[in-house]
Amino acid sequence: MVRQLRVSYVLFIAGLLLTGCVDRTELNELAITTATGIDGHKGDWINTYQIIIPSAMTTGSGGSSTGASQSAVHTFSTHGKTLRETVMKSSLEYPRKLYFAQNNILVIGKKAAEQGIEEIIDIYLRNLDSRETVKVFIANGEARDFLRKLVPPEKIPGQALEKIIERDSKLGSIYPAISMYEFISKISSDSAAGVPEISLVGSEPEKLDSVDVFKETSAKNKLKLSGLSIFQKDKRVGFLNEKESMGVSWLNNQIKSTTVNYVDGNVMSAFLIRKAKVKVTPIKNLNHYYLNVDVKATGDLLSASSQREMKDMQSIHQLQMQAAEIIKLQIQEGWKALQQKNIDLIGVGNKIHHKYPKDWKKIKETWPEEFANMDIKIGVKMKLARPGLFEKSFNELLKNE
Repeated sequence: MVRQLRVSYVLFIAGLLLTGCVDRTELNELAITTATGIDGHKGDWINTYQIIIPSAMTTGSGGSSTGASQSAVHTFSTHGKTLRETVMKSSLEYPRKLYFAQNNILVIGKKAAEQGIEEIIDIYLRNLDSRETVKVFIANGEARDFLRKLVPPEKIPGQALEKIIERDSKLGSIYPAISMYEFISKISSDSAAGVPEISLVGSEPEKLDSVDVFKETSAKNKLKLSGLSIFQKDKRVGFLNEKESMGVSWLNNQIKSTTVNYVDGNVMSAFLIRKAKVKVTPIKNLNHYYLNVDVKATGDLLSASSQREMKDMQSIHQLQMQAAEIIKLQIQEGWKALQQKNIDLIGVGNKIHHKYPKDWKKIKETWPEEFANMDIKIGVKMKLARPGLFEKSFNELLKNE
């Protein structure tokens, strides 16, 4: 009897294991989506999908790619009254099920961004297959046009965009990356949000649609980060250029590494900022507020044309003052742009709300006017950790020969 019970138990467990994979989806039935693009407006959406072609990614013997003559991605678009309908309609023309777990890039067309992206945000909050960690970009044009472009030397354009923004965040800090989660958090508060903008540069952008672009040593066209789109709530309301965005990066304490250049007549210096800490504090002065910005930065001297000897401590101090002056000017340019546009992109309103909660209730309705009239006080302490191996500039050494 005991033996019969054991046999029955084993058969029962085996039956469970055999039936556990009935609803599984085979890998060759999935369309792995690496980037998506959205154009249109409420009631009229166009969704574009950039899908990996695995056969084009394989590499044969001797290092030659078996997919050299084939694009590593396939791009197509669907149209619908809602975004969910556009996804549903993909089954009418594509043989595989869209799989968004590897989707790391979302590109939104400029017109769609200007008219409002509430529905886009809503779909990322409500659906399990939409990742809130996806990096968000604004296209200077139609998103679907950008997803069709190849970005040498990377085979997958979506991954190329992700690497470009990561490299800038680490080396330049001009246009910091922003995820959908971060974007939603900022626009749902009392501040605004900045989203990197991409543009096509060159005279023949259509060539980026063909794999022939990989055969060229230098492309006449390229896709690049070109600015910072500003969002208030769910709409794009402005734009910052490279210099203005750099100043905002300082104010948001988003500088990981960057280079600053000092030019004054024949005196030129370049500094690599390796570490920076920025503290922004709103200070109440009678019935008004001003912004106190405290910057502490550490860096290296990359180049100098000065005639001063580097071993002189006074000269090193002057070099540090040069770098501090440029940092201060960059911050002022970013701050001036925000005040002119009357957009709180650095969260000053949130800081006042937390520091002076009772006062915030009084000035909340007139906050845009208060923000536009705020003064700023900037203090920069620059430490030059490594002035270089030469005690004199190379230019001076040449003159002494």
